[in-house]
Amino acid sequence: MRAIRFTIIQSSPDPGQVELIELMAAHRPDALIVRSGVINGPCFDANPNLKCIANHGAGYDDIDIDEATRRGIPVFAAPGRNAIAVAEHVFAMLLAVRKRVIQHDALVRSGGWRPGTPDIAELHGQTLGVIGFGAIGERVAHLARAFGMDVVAYDPVRTRPFPADVTPFATLEEALAASDAVSLHVPLTESTRNMIDETALAQMRPGSILINAARGGVVDEAALVNAIDAGHLIGAGLDTFSVEPPGNATNATTSDRIILSPHIAGVTPESTLRMSMCCAENTVGFVARGETSDDLVNASWFK
Repeated sequence: MRAIRFTIIQSSPDPGQVELIELMAAHRPDALIVRSGVINGPCFDANPNLKCIANHGAGYDDIDIDEATRRGIPVFAAPGRNAIAVAEHVFAMLLAVRKRVIQHDALVRSGGWRPGTPDIAELHGQTLGVIGFGAIGERVAHLARAFGMDVVAYDPVRTRPFPADVTPFATLEEALAASDAVSLHVPLTESTRNMIDETALAQMRPGSILINAARGGVVDEAALVNAIDAGHLIGAGLDTFSVEPPGNATNATTSDRIILSPHIAGVTPESTLRMSMCCAENTVGFVARGETSDDLVNASWFK
């Protein structure tokens, strides 16, 4: 097999637009592996030599796919490689909310003890709604069944059959109304932006829980806090936010009923290695041999 040599150029950990444009113009890379940073028209203009992009993650909303396709640049994602990590994080959040783990920890540390009426319950026997049933949704459903939960799902773009132990619904409204907890696993697109808004939250069961380890723009965070403050939902877990880091941009950070994490659900050493290998294989395969894979996002460009 012929050895293939690449020169690796690294950006800062969280590059801004100016840095990305300068790097593209200065080095004219053949391929771009993206973990963070917005890749759009000005970046493409700075490097007419770009042959492909590999996204180090399943979501790729920071890449202008339409512009890449217009310029004939294939974009690869890394779907499923972080499914185990995200699914485990979903259940860490779900258990933390349902068992009031953080509140009870604070209670004991402050010298308190068991509350008179413990506000906890079991997951066993409850119904989990999985919105977006790709690789991550499938893994979440697998863990839910291990906890003795029933699983319902909504995914209008899924083409494969649903597992026999999962009940699919034709509408989002039906799935929300049937669930004691809802876990979101959809990409951020114009059709999913704010899909969980005031109306959708009102359709959820009283006392239910929302977990978002997908993209922040999928949830109207102000409406979510209002639903929790009103007692309609008992809590939520957010790993992603409309503005990241959220700072004072959302009142979700002030609610003790919402478990927060810094968009880290899919970031483990194991998942990072799987995504890195995926990016490397897709980049080398295309640049050196013109090969594509099932990870190609804009596959219609090749038809």
